[in-house]
Amino acid sequence: MAENNIPESLAAVRKKAQERMAGVCTANKVCDGAPQRLCQGQKYGGPIGLGGVGKGLSFAANVEALDRIKLKTRLVSAHAEPKLASTYLGSNMAMPVMPSSLSGVRASMGGGVSELVFARSVLQGAKDAGVMGWTGNTADDGEECAGIEAVAAVGAGITIFKPQSNERLLELFELAQRAGAVAVGVDLDGVGSTNWDRAGKPVYRKSARELRELADSTELPFIAKGIMCAEDALAALDAGVDAIDVSNHGGRALDSTRGVADALPGIAKAVGGKIPLTAGGGVRTGFDVVKMLALGADAALVGRDVARSAIGGGAAGVRMHFDYLRGDLRRAMMLTGCNSVDDLDARALDTGP
Repeated sequence: MAENNIPESLAAVRKKAQERMAGVCTANKVCDGAPQRLCQGQKYGGPIGLGGVGKGLSFAANVEALDRIKLKTRLVSAHAEPKLASTYLGSNMAMPVMPSSLSGVRASMGGGVSELVFARSVLQGAKDAGVMGWTGNTADDGEECAGIEAVAAVGAGITIFKPQSNERLLELFELAQRAGAVAVGVDLDGVGSTNWDRAGKPVYRKSARELRELADSTELPFIAKGIMCAEDALAALDAGVDAIDVSNHGGRALDSTRGVADALPGIAKAVGGKIPLTAGGGVRTGFDVVKMLALGADAALVGRDVARSAIGGGAAGVRMHFDYLRGDLRRAMMLTGCNSVDDLDARALDTGP
């Protein structure tokens, strides 16, 4: 690290993350959920850290689903510099990729920084990179609203909450709106959160009626996060949500699910472009971002790599990671013949002879 605490490189950020996340994450070059990784293996009641729940099959499935998808090289066309700019819920962004709603530094990431410092780093780093940051809420005592405080400090961000009682969620939505949040949402698959379970704090499944109550309660766009099947997507759409995130909680809630990239096309078809779709799970590179968009997402979310960047390099580390993703994304668009993010559809995929 440089003397002014600005990381010298993304490699230096990841090295610092290895130090601060010792025993939880080794910041492998390939974060694939392989069973021999430090983060994997059944914990038998212990905290799972950044690993996957159970045997880690859902964690691995996210990466495997993306790896099976092939990109099509298309080069014979007039040269043009790819336009990466996009929008999400009315906000202009430099590219269609954002941090996922990360939280639980002490419970999941080995500490190293406080929840508030972490959330501010993610949101500020995303803002500096020209994209919208998301933040979650933790079960750690006294830090439940750290994400909201970070939004107020940075002046931008999307706040996603675990599926607590609607009464509590309505209070949190109001606080988030006062803090200047761009949107709010509920992490529906947080009902399987091991961290909230260990903390003895209740979380609940949400009925369509409860989702409607939440959507109607706020002037902000409302996001249903954690959708993994067309039935839930249609139910959420009917309940009035403004956006859906396709996610299996990074493989940290229910084991033995399909990878997100496998579930995404069916959900995209069911929603039919009526509301924006994001998708996160196994996204490690800008090439993975292209795959998610080609499968039907409007933007991709990145989780574990952003967590390591924030812990290892603060806001500067997060910005550097998005600069890295931007380079990959530009290269992938150039080589698949896509001149803008609107061109990122099935034509970018190689499905056979």
